[in-house]
Amino acid sequence: MINKVVESAAEAVADIESGAMIAFGGFVGVPGVPSTLIKAIAERGLRDLTIIACESGRGRAGAQSYGVRGGDQPYIPEPEDGVYPVGYLAELGQVRKAITTFSSLNSPNFDGPLEAGVRRGDVEIELIGQGSLCERLRCGRAGLGGVYTPVGVGTKIGAGKDIRHFDGVPHVLETALRPDFSIISAYQADRFGNLVYRHGARTTNPVVAGSGNVTIVEVEEVVDYLDPQHIVTPSPYVDRIVLSDRRLMVR
Repeated sequence: MINKVVESAAEAVADIESGAMIAFGGFVGVPGVPSTLIKAIAERGLRDLTIIACESGRGRAGAQSYGVRGGDQPYIPEPEDGVYPVGYLAELGQVRKAITTFSSLNSPNFDGPLEAGVRRGDVEIELIGQGSLCERLRCGRAGLGGVYTPVGVGTKIGAGKDIRHFDGVPHVLETALRPDFSIISAYQADRFGNLVYRHGARTTNPVVAGSGNVTIVEVEEVVDYLDPQHIVTPSPYVDRIVLSDRRLMVR
């Protein structure tokens, strides 16, 4: 019987090693951030990680601006709520390189942990547009070598990359990303690994799913049945499922 549910987040990430390349789903918002799995990775004490994420500039303090509880009511998490954004790994000095679209806090007064690491010379950063990043991950999942895009031509992002012209428009080659692990968040899963998303979780999580050699998802609920018409990520893209520690917070 197929059952991809594991007992704990620690068990789910137990084979991630130092030096791994990890892609994270979510953009900005509690429902989309795989906070339980990020915390579990942090507790492994790993080093020299390469992280791939749309938003990676916030540590735990910066995460105070995350989230919506429901409707128009803002949600400001307290420290005990356990918000662990991707930037928390940089805050702990576990990140060697970040491939990301947004690495700052938009604050004139202080850097986030990722930018601080860059300024110290401890972290290498590769900035890229969000659409291009998603396409690189999609190509990795599909087994393609890369994608040509007009975004970045004539900028530092396109420097040194192959340029081709399509209908007279220059396009830059962005090569595929195939991380070792994909870490994502969803609303519901069945034991096979079919996934349903809601709220902000349906930003980049479906793109990140399946892009890595191993995909691990945290969910609010594991259910016996999902309507096939509502499934966004099919089970072949998912390897492990764990219940989120914060599943009651995003009702």
